Amino acid sequence: MDLKETVGDRKRLVRTLLAAGLTGVAIRSLRKGRRLNGLLAGAGAAVLGYTATSQSEDLAETIGIGTTDEDAGLRCAICGEPIVPGQARGPNENGKTVHDACRESAE
Repeated sequence: MDLKETVGDRKRLVRTLLAAGLTGVAIRSLRKGRRLNGLLAGAGAAVLGYTATSQSEDLAETIGIGTTDEDAGLRCAICGEPIVPGQARGPNENGKTVHDACRESAE
């Protein structure tokens, strides 16, 4: 068994146990008349239960958030290279985002 699979199985087990615990808290809260606490615990249990039973190991993959630079989509309009956070950039005369160095060399 691969280490990554073992860690994934442990995460899934922890999510399942937390979902079961939150379900118990939700039932107990609803019986005591605390509706808001019961609803919040029930919603948390539903989310944790869903992530524990889904086939995807990563929540970012489940909801479709891109995590690579290729998915970020912020590229220089002149050179086509990705623009990383913290890098000097600005709009060119057409309103496209470009590196400051690329804009200065194009002038």
